[in-house]
This record gives sequence, C-alpha cells and structure tokens, in this order.
Amino acid sequence: MPGARRQTTTRVRQLPVLLCVFATAAGLAGCLSQRPFLQSGDATTAEVVYSGDIANAVPVAKQHCASHARVPRLVDTTPGIAYFACDAP
Repeated sequence: MPGARRQTTTRVRQLPVLLCVFATAAGLAGCLSQRPFLQSGDATTAEVVYSGDIANAVPVAKQHCASHARVPRLVDTTPGIAYFACDAP
C-alpha cells in the first residue's frame, strides 16, 4: 500500500499545475479575436457581429452594401453587433 499512497500524493501535487494550465488556456481562448461576419442583411440593412473595435465591422458592411450598389452607414451598436443602413451613394 505505500506505493498507492505515494501515487496519490503525486497526483495531488500536480493538481494546482493542471488547474493553472486549464485556466490560462480558457483565458487565452476568450482573448482570441473573432473575425467579423454578416449575421443578417438585405438591400437596405446589414447586421455585423464583431469583437473589439467597431472599425472591424465596417469592411464586412461595405462588402455587403456594395453588393446592392449601396454604401454603409452605422446606425446603432449593441455589445458585439453593429447595425448598418445601406444607403444609395
């Protein structure tokens, strides 16, 4: 039985290290930026999901509105979503 006790003690010592590794990995996963993408839109609107700076959403809105021969105008934002109107140039 002494071998079993030594094995359990080793696992207990490794637990804080493993917890730190998993906590760091989880924290870094949340920091990785997500590419902005068009959530929904039509000829007159575009809803773009983004993270970080609102400027990250503008190229997606420009591309969407341009496909309807229009230009984007920022109308509103909520955390993580930018709402654009697609206006005639």
